[in-house]
Amino acid sequence: MKRSEILELKDYKEINKIELSKELAIIWNGMGILSLFLFGYFFTLVHTSITQNTGNFEGTPVAILIVLSTIVFTMLFHEFIHGLVISMYGGKPKYGTGVAHYILPYLYTTTETIFRRNRFIVILIAPLIVISVLGVISMITFPAIAHWFIIPLTMNAAGAIGDLWMTFSLLRHPEHILLADDHSGLTIYGKITDKVVNTSPKGFISDFFIGFLIVISSLIVLLAPLTIILHDLNVDSFVFGIGNGYFTVFEYSSGEGGFGISMNPLQMLFFSGVMGLIYGLSRSGKPAKPERPINRPV
Repeated sequence: MKRSEILELKDYKEINKIELSKELAIIWNGMGILSLFLFGYFFTLVHTSITQNTGNFEGTPVAILIVLSTIVFTMLFHEFIHGLVISMYGGKPKYGTGVAHYILPYLYTTTETIFRRNRFIVILIAPLIVISVLGVISMITFPAIAHWFIIPLTMNAAGAIGDLWMTFSLLRHPEHILLADDHSGLTIYGKITDKVVNTSPKGFISDFFIGFLIVISSLIVLLAPLTIILHDLNVDSFVFGIGNGYFTVFEYSSGEGGFGISMNPLQMLFFSGVMGLIYGLSRSGKPAKPERPINRPV
């Protein structure tokens, strides 16, 4: 379907527009940086679970070149998957690059074809899912070089933060909406009876800080009771995070001379930050309650 054909649909009109504003570009940048820690933690944990070691990178020019090459390849493959799914749904993908407000450099894949919500969401999240699954399978298949997959997988997932934000925002709209994409914004067409949904990024900021404060306060408050419980249960050791690594938040150990605890304040901040990111994203995806019944297509 083309943009001009939307006007021929009965009861459809433009109900919203999501533009890559300066405010949104700044938020996506911040979310991307935070998500590096989140996804870096996750894929390091996956790697450790598969290989039983943390994996070490050699600081050589060749190693740096390999890492940079895999990152570039993954970024291009990410956009190719967007385009592949667009083609599967009957669209014609167009590729390009840009810098949003001199803040956020990006690659993009767009099309003139109009899609309904669910198909557009598949287009958005397909690269994150496909590349992550292929990466984990590659770790299992080639454990000797599994550590080389951590960085590109982390960069791909962090680079998909905008796709995730868009996905959660679109989930607040009914399934029958139509979406027209270009590299600078997304126009949403719905029925006359549809409620206009607020997609402002300001709500995410407040939700992020709420989630951040809840998590870091809980970690601090629960630290003493957790230590007492572990001691009373005669637990020899307990690690919250990846033991003997850069992602250990809290570690407890017990011996004949008593027990000892150690915590990493910086990792507590990082962990609270990524949990705040998750909370903010989940809140942005909370379905909006319509003010009146919405006629859904069969």
